[in-house]
Amino acid sequence: MDVKKNGDVSFWYADIGGVPGYRPPLQGDIVADVCIVGAGYTGLWTAYYLKQAAPHLNIVVIEKEFAGFGASGRNGGWLSGGFSWSREKYEEATSRAGVIAMQAAMTGTVNEVISVA
Repeated sequence: MDVKKNGDVSFWYADIGGVPGYRPPLQGDIVADVCIVGAGYTGLWTAYYLKQAAPHLNIVVIEKEFAGFGASGRNGGWLSGGFSWSREKYEEATSRAGVIAMQAAMTGTVNEVISVA
């Protein structure tokens, strides 16, 4: 396996034997109902939920490098519903109800990621 220095690619690829092989560029035209540019979290989640909502759509995801190459593949792998700041500070900026709603949304996001994985 080719050893990469920190920051070259995600360490997560070490668990699967290294980075994926590069695929050749698309040749010719491709027909799609929806074309998503970028196979990071936003692109892949968009494709996933769009296909769930409209299974008849022909959805194409195009990525310059490989899925997870950019920032999405270089994160620390954390999945947390916790706050990065104190609840009191958030409450000062919004309200107690706002903090409760944000906590519910953050917990819901964690549950959603787990259910999809």
